[in-house]
Amino acid sequence: MTRKLLALLLVAAVVVAVFFIGRRGGGDIDRGHYLPADTVTMESAQPVVRIYVENSGSMNGYVTTNSQFKNALGHLITKADGFYKDTRLDFINQDIHHTAMCDDLDNFVLQLNPQSMQVGNTSSTDINKIFKMILEHTSKDTVSVLVSDCMYDVDNVGTLLAAAANSTTGTFMKAIRQAREKKSEFATIIMQCVSEFSGNYYEGGQAIACNAERPYYVIVMGNLRQVMDFNRHMELEDTSTGLPGMKHKYMLSSEPTWLLDPATARIYSSNFNNAIRIQAHHDGLNVRKLTMDHEQSNLNFAFGLGIEQLFADRSYLLDRDNYDVSPAQYKVTDVNDNAKFTECDYFKHPITVQVVALGQQFAPKLTLRLKNQIPAWVKECSYNERTGMLPPSHQSYAIYEMVEGIYSAFYNTKADDSRDLFLLDVHFDAYE
Repeated sequence: MTRKLLALLLVAAVVVAVFFIGRRGGGDIDRGHYLPADTVTMESAQPVVRIYVENSGSMNGYVTTNSQFKNALGHLITKADGFYKDTRLDFINQDIHHTAMCDDLDNFVLQLNPQSMQVGNTSSTDINKIFKMILEHTSKDTVSVLVSDCMYDVDNVGTLLAAAANSTTGTFMKAIRQAREKKSEFATIIMQCVSEFSGNYYEGGQAIACNAERPYYVIVMGNLRQVMDFNRHMELEDTSTGLPGMKHKYMLSSEPTWLLDPATARIYSSNFNNAIRIQAHHDGLNVRKLTMDHEQSNLNFAFGLGIEQLFADRSYLLDRDNYDVSPAQYKVTDVNDNAKFTECDYFKHPITVQVVALGQQFAPKLTLRLKNQIPAWVKECSYNERTGMLPPSHQSYAIYEMVEGIYSAFYNTKADDSRDLFLLDVHFDAYE
């Protein structure tokens, strides 16, 4: 082999190595890949948006007045039709019903009242049958939106309620499996909204007159990338430009645990803690040297995290009970979204997670996890006792069991310790 040929081969080998190293360090969203930085712009998607309005008799009370329900529904229809090229609206009960009224997207809400809702069999509905029908019409290029009070039509009998939740799990597991067969991930957003309600509330088949606020739910289902795009463009938040009456939000995806790119995190010493100096390596997390104030009993420090692209609601990210830190000598003391550090300025919406080292006892490695667990609000907003009385205005019958059924579909095959939205490791090389 000539020297010239050998030199050419060496150059080619270096080019190939650099190419693969560059690819490995990229910010693509993929199984086992790093979560992208805030600055990463995801591709804009153009799915077909299908909005389903449940129109059983229990929904009539939301449409007797110019309610928040109508405002929220108008927001969904108008923004979806304005941004996405194909938006379809249907009533849903025992079957899916499309009417001339559904074709008139601009005036649909204006025509909505208890009389115009009488399309199809509105006497009773099965929420699991509704989920099944919707998911059968949800493809890789479809985002489906259900607007419903999401009531399980079963009495307070443990076996029946458990069976209903199991049916929910099975329906969503099938959707997740079918998505993965098509090389994609499945996602769901569950939002609780409140609205004025004037009509009959049905408690175990008994009609109870109600003129007060009642909760209902908006559930978004589809391909993860499409649902992420929908969430962003539709501004599904309780803001002046967002979804009127939204109170709570929970987001689930079949994407496995994210790895947090060290480029999207920093460890800090600041004026609210007693660390004298933190010297970090170039990636901002692995600590070369930490100088401590030994007159203090504990040492506090903080992580600045840019996780704008993470598929989780802001309220979930800011709940410290959703975080876990190990080993035991570390503890999460606070989570907030106030950018206290100038070094965080390159994040769009940073959060800071404050950690304390109890008794200044350091382990050489710290692991911070954001767990994926059913939020506390779901249990607080649920009841499963048939009392024959009107429940509190923020509670729905068996909503916890329904959400748990959906949650179990996403985590049916995962061990408890793998239900993380992200994890990051910090190494302390030296401290004094």
